[in-house]
Amino acid sequence: MTVQIDSLAIGTDTADIATTDVDQLFDEVATLDATILDAIERRTRMAHTLAAATSDASASDSAADTFLDLGNDGRVFSRMLSRLAQIAR
Repeated sequence: MTVQIDSLAIGTDTADIATTDVDQLFDEVATLDATILDAIERRTRMAHTLAAATSDASASDSAADTFLDLGNDGRVFSRMLSRLAQIAR
C-alpha cells in the first residue's frame, strides 16, 4: 500500500477534538520530532561509517527502496537522507 505523505487525510470527529489535550499533543509531536532528528543523525553517522568501511560513496543509497510505501514523498525523503550523508562527509 502506498501512502502519500502530502495527501494524508487524517480525520477526527468532534468528540475526539473535544477531549483532546492540545498541549499534550504538541508535547507528543515535539517528542516525535526529537526522536526523528536523533534517528536521522544516527543514520547519517552510520552511513559515513559504512561508506568508509566499504569505500563505497553510494553506500548511503543502499536503502533507497525503504521508503517507497510513502510514494513520491518517500523517494524525496530517501534522496534527502542520502544528501545529508554526503554533505556531512
